[in-house]
Amino acid sequence: MRTLEQENQILKTELAAERFMIDQITKLNSSEIITDGIQEMLGALGAYVHADRSYVFEITDNYITTNTYEWCAPGVIPQIDNLKGITFDEMPHWIEIFLKGETILIDHLEDVRISMPQEYELLKMQNIRTLIAFPISLHDHLIGFVGLDNPEMSRSRLIERMLYLLGQHVGIAIDDYKKERIRLEMAAAKSRQEYKRDMENILGGAQIGIWSIEMEHGKAPRMYADRTMCELLGVHPSISPEDCYDVWFAGISPNYVAAVLDNVDIVRRDGYSEITYTWNHPARGLIWVRCGGVFFHNYPDGGFLIRGYHQDVTASIRSELRYQSLTAATSQIYYAIYTIDLKRDYMEQLSTANALFPLSDDKGVASEKIGRICKKYVREDYQPKLQDFFDLSTLQERLTHNRFVSREYPDKDGLWKRATFIVPEYEDGTDFSQILYVTQVIDEYKQKELAWQQELVQAADEARRANIAKSDFLSRMSHDIRTPINGIMGLLDIEELNPDSPERLRECHTKIRVCASHLLGLINDVLDMNKLESGELILEETPFDLRILLKDCWTILEFQAAKMELTFKPIAADSITRPYVIGSPLHVRQIFTNILSNAIKYNKRGGKISVSARAAASTEDSVSYEFTIADTGIGMSQEYLEHIFEPFSQEDPGARTTYHGTGLGMSIVHRLVNSLGGTIRVESEKNVGSRFIFTLPFQLDPSPKSQNPAENEPPAADISGMHILIVEDNELNREIAQYLLEDAGATVTAVCNGLEGYQKFVSSPPETFDLILMDIMMPVMDGLEAATKIRSCDHPDALIIPIVAMSANAFSDDVLASKKAGMNEHLAKPLELNKLMQVLARFRM
Repeated sequence: MRTLEQENQILKTELAAERFMIDQITKLNSSEIITDGIQEMLGALGAYVHADRSYVFEITDNYITTNTYEWCAPGVIPQIDNLKGITFDEMPHWIEIFLKGETILIDHLEDVRISMPQEYELLKMQNIRTLIAFPISLHDHLIGFVGLDNPEMSRSRLIERMLYLLGQHVGIAIDDYKKERIRLEMAAAKSRQEYKRDMENILGGAQIGIWSIEMEHGKAPRMYADRTMCELLGVHPSISPEDCYDVWFAGISPNYVAAVLDNVDIVRRDGYSEITYTWNHPARGLIWVRCGGVFFHNYPDGGFLIRGYHQDVTASIRSELRYQSLTAATSQIYYAIYTIDLKRDYMEQLSTANALFPLSDDKGVASEKIGRICKKYVREDYQPKLQDFFDLSTLQERLTHNRFVSREYPDKDGLWKRATFIVPEYEDGTDFSQILYVTQVIDEYKQKELAWQQELVQAADEARRANIAKSDFLSRMSHDIRTPINGIMGLLDIEELNPDSPERLRECHTKIRVCASHLLGLINDVLDMNKLESGELILEETPFDLRILLKDCWTILEFQAAKMELTFKPIAADSITRPYVIGSPLHVRQIFTNILSNAIKYNKRGGKISVSARAAASTEDSVSYEFTIADTGIGMSQEYLEHIFEPFSQEDPGARTTYHGTGLGMSIVHRLVNSLGGTIRVESEKNVGSRFIFTLPFQLDPSPKSQNPAENEPPAADISGMHILIVEDNELNREIAQYLLEDAGATVTAVCNGLEGYQKFVSSPPETFDLILMDIMMPVMDGLEAATKIRSCDHPDALIIPIVAMSANAFSDDVLASKKAGMNEHLAKPLELNKLMQVLARFRM
């Protein structure tokens, strides 16, 4: 029998453990960099339970688990690189437990030897004696798990109750990170594709091909070639990378193979090198090729990657090798040509092809003369870089395996040039001494290359700004989402302290609903912005009465305005002269409610709001209205007006505390107005008020019908007597739906996943069920697959039973996917009770 003091100590220990877990959830949600937040969480958990190692395993689409995050105690060897690609078959009992949302606690490894034989062997191989593991879930869908090896089990059991909640937050964090990473990767890929296409056109005109060579341990070498490179190799662009490499390497002349391979080693050592060699073209025969490559570090698995260019310089080389017609042959290529005798240290000018670029004297001591050329013509900051290149004492060695060595430099007038030493022809062996020195103006080509590099820098800068925008977005959303969540959790605490006070409970329920609605509004803003940015917005062509729509907009916000004691001046009755129009009422309503909501939110108590309209343009078939919404609120500075339509913008950094929101409202309004073909502008004065003036064009309804809400109000929904099959994996959602439907008089049969739903339907007698209410995202079998199997089975009711989808995925492509799977209707979560009853009643037999 424990004493009171012992009981108090136990309670303090448990409360401390719960506070620790709440701190981990809070820190994870507030992490600006999600991966750092997960890593920090693993370290805190591991240290708390004195574990050897804590880790995250993510589950891929093909049911394979892979270690993606890891923390190790001092002295413990990391395993993250070893534990990849473990299938469900190797841990079936764990997966079964995780799918139920339960935690695994192993006090002694030998205790699970019989019940979990596969898992036992995995743990024993890693010398694991005790273990705690809990699932990572997203929308109640298992996406991975967190494990801790050799923890102290007494401390592990203190935090057992909150592990499932932590797993849900880890799932949200991982999902947010993946979505943002995919979006950024797609944006970067699009930018790279556009840049690659432009560069291919530029380089193709100059007959310069771009290639990448990958060498990976245990795999065949691969060459990736752009369009121009394929043309220069004489191969089709569809050739495989492996075959492309083989074609290129096989075409190298035998006497140059060693030099090319040596050049690859130089690239790997120095980071860059260039070589000229002969290559056997399938159509042109033996040609001269100039190649330059850049080495990329950190390639995986001990391999390497080189990227570079390939240029057919046959014509230039042949010209350079013709002594008798050297001047004529090179007059369009080089503006000066020298011959150098390395043994005699003598240099003599053969020609000056372009009088615009005269050189100094025409002969002299080669080592002195070449030095003067460097000092006189090379820009000062480049002279140290070219000293080794102009060193004639090492030139013969550098030309042993290369007919050419070149360097590019800017001259003192800013023009880019290429200096080249050329071996005109080999003498016996490799002891040659007669070479050529030529200089070529390459300014146009170099400027293109520099522009290319600038574009690369710009792309990197854009990626950096995108990353900053992502961090800013996560920081803002973390604050705005936590605020209503904190309110809900606090109100639940108040409810627990006042179980016998109906008035206090009703007040808490009302405020919880407000917080939940606000949270849903935040999420909807983000989703709306995403649809607008991704071009997924679908505009309607629906007839409606503009007067009724505007009246409804104010009705929605009337209660909010009343709390602020605001006076509202509506649109004059005769302002809307042609009210029956065709357009997208959903988005028109969103424009008005967003602007009116801001006019209320940023107003002064006892202030005013007025709405006016006038026909700005009109034809026989169309009308364009100009609307003005004016308020007497806090107003905005002229500087901020330039940024009002930017996402996440609020003038006062402290406004997020006083005026809750994502800062997306005006950005959404701006894009919606533009999507509808209208215009919008804002006039405002600080502490005086604001005026939003916007125009919207509409087509006129040629055959308007009465749109009186009283006339069009649907009859009361009656689903009494219906037998409904609910397929929902979330226990709480299933319980709520079952209660609401049974309370409305329906008979309900509930199952936990798509497979159970399919089996329940096919095993039931004809006309057992009147309707199936089907969730989409579920384990074992999702709703889309279940609906498809139901429609294709041989049950007498398979083609006629109504199937209504209910899903948190509410984008247009989600709705189309449910329709394609054979579903009759799609309801978005959170479900609206009245709409649910109306939809179900429509399918009543």
